[in-house]
Amino acid sequence: MSAKEFSVLFIGFLLVAFLYVMKHPSAEIEINTSENDSLILETSNTTPATKSFSPETQFPIYDKILDIPAWNFDLQALEALTSDELVKAAELALQEQRYFQPENDNALFYLINLKSLDPEHGNIKSLTNSIKQRLQSSIEIALEDSNETLLKSSISRLKSLGFKKDIKTLQKQLSVLKTINKLYDKGSKQLQNNQIANENSEGAWHTAKQGLSVDSSNSKAQLLASKVNGTLINSALRAAEEIDFELAQELIEKAALLIPNSMAVELAQSRIQVLKQQRINWLQQQLELAISNDNLARAKRMFAQLKDMGISLVQLEEHQANINRLEIYGKFKPFDAIRDKTTKGQILPKMIVMPTGRFIMGSQNGPKHEKPAHQVNINYGFAVSQNEISIADFKLFIQSTSYVTDAEKNRASRIYDIRTGRLKNKYRINWQKNYLGKRGNDLDPVIHVSWNDAIAYTKWLSEITSKKYRLLSEAEFEYVQRAGSSSFYPWGDGSPSEVIENLTGKLDKSKENHRIRWKKGFDKYNDKYWGPAPVGSFISNPFKINDISGNVMEWVMDCWHDSYTRAPLDGRAWINPGCQDHVIRGGGWSSSINEFSSTHRLKSKGNFTDARLGFRIALDLK
Repeated sequence: MSAKEFSVLFIGFLLVAFLYVMKHPSAEIEINTSENDSLILETSNTTPATKSFSPETQFPIYDKILDIPAWNFDLQALEALTSDELVKAAELALQEQRYFQPENDNALFYLINLKSLDPEHGNIKSLTNSIKQRLQSSIEIALEDSNETLLKSSISRLKSLGFKKDIKTLQKQLSVLKTINKLYDKGSKQLQNNQIANENSEGAWHTAKQGLSVDSSNSKAQLLASKVNGTLINSALRAAEEIDFELAQELIEKAALLIPNSMAVELAQSRIQVLKQQRINWLQQQLELAISNDNLARAKRMFAQLKDMGISLVQLEEHQANINRLEIYGKFKPFDAIRDKTTKGQILPKMIVMPTGRFIMGSQNGPKHEKPAHQVNINYGFAVSQNEISIADFKLFIQSTSYVTDAEKNRASRIYDIRTGRLKNKYRINWQKNYLGKRGNDLDPVIHVSWNDAIAYTKWLSEITSKKYRLLSEAEFEYVQRAGSSSFYPWGDGSPSEVIENLTGKLDKSKENHRIRWKKGFDKYNDKYWGPAPVGSFISNPFKINDISGNVMEWVMDCWHDSYTRAPLDGRAWINPGCQDHVIRGGGWSSSINEFSSTHRLKSKGNFTDARLGFRIALDLK
């Protein structure tokens, strides 16, 4: 192949690559725009070495060239011709372009005979120059086309003219040419057998590299390298279209190593980058869609594929946060409100999604049962009823199940005696009654309910909603009550500066008996309620929960333990099968001021009921 033909082939290959890229224009997507929210693939200007591939190539051993004999003729055939006749025959052969053929009838044949017959003839020099020029042209063509036969015959003819000066150089060039031709044949066969870039350096890539190392200007060495690169580029583009970008990058890197600064490689790299960015955009869209559809498994798969595409964790930070949220909260986020319904469309308690976090539970300065202080980590999603369970909430349960409460079984519960200011047992008291034993209002917190009754209510909710309703654990209660605080009370270390909950205040007065006051209530505090207030009557705490410290004390899930030694550190309830005593948390409308502290806890039997005691519920989100 001539240099001209090779140039045409190479330009044609570039044109094909260009048309391929134009068929899939990069204008379809935005790759490097700050206005686009898409993840951007960060690229490097350097070409890293490919994995498990060594570009090191052994230098080939040149083919040995034996001494090339001069061109021999049968001189006897022309013994009858004179020197002038030989000159005329030679000149005619030159005019008719018969420099070396046919045998015994060509210019070189006549010149050699003339030199033999008349060495001093005046035309020998001009004839020799004409033939030498033709030989030099043949040599150039032979070198350009890697034509061993033509170069060898040209050397032989040049030798017959007596030009010994250039023979040694030409023989070296013939050795190079033969070596490259063998490498070309070897590389072509390797390409046919799909042995492109083997790890053992026995592929067409290394063979082409050897050819270029012998003579990088040789047309066949360049052609083999272009063929190898073309194969690598096509395979890289095909791999990219099949979403194997790691293989595509590996192949295109090998191509860049073989022919540095190749336009074809640059075009292919641009196309691969476009395909990769398109894939990234699609993965990002699918990830966002999976998150919006609460499809955690698919979201994780899309996220993992984006990481595999080389997207930095910094760019993926928002997506990671969304996956973490989805893993913990499902379709919700902290402080979202959840409102389930019964099968009849009746609205169930409003639940507020709690944030994850950690806090110090208990107190080192309090009584033994509040020690030791210990860190608890809440790393799961759950929601808490915004209000204490009301009479109206509990009524739906009773009407749906005909459940009989412990107070009804015992035919009595403890109420507040307004005349004495003390609690007393009274018959025929149940969940429908208020703290005085009179019929309660629907928005009043349900009281005269036991731990057993509260558990039954959560089981009913779980059955009708197919969700995991339950009582709060003791750790969850303190976490929600503190709502990020670390002080003695959730609001600080002293009396509240404003009305925040139904607490015992020294300014509180009973409407039934104005002479009764709280002697040990908070100074200058008056919430205007004596007894439980309707649920949600006061401001919410930072976690959007109402009445968590006051109004009524609340049952939690845990069994009673005399200390926190060996208590769970993950927020779960501390339960011993068959335990009799359960934990009561928070303060009530008649509690002493120390009982409103974030660490305060009491115990009672599972069937105990009281005018100061109710409950709220939790919902597991996963």
